[in-house]
Amino acid sequence: MPEMKSNAADLYSTESNQGTTECKRCLSQSPQEFSGELALHFKGLAGLEKPIVWLFPNVRVCLQCGFAELTVPAQELQVLRGEISKVQ
Repeated sequence: MPEMKSNAADLYSTESNQGTTECKRCLSQSPQEFSGELALHFKGLAGLEKPIVWLFPNVRVCLQCGFAELTVPAQELQVLRGEISKVQ
């Protein structure tokens, strides 16, 4: 198994020196993109009063180590921020 990156800042580099896509965690060349469906729920009993935020992102999954990443679209991100600001 390839060596894992330990520096958190290194997890955000997406290309190797050769310009090929690689896993941000284990550096393997095996990340694959999948269509996803994800429901975000707020924690605790108070979360039952809040809306479920549905996402349908593309998810990149490393088939070597299981590291996965996705981007929350702007509209759904705004909903999450709005619900959190109501609590604070």
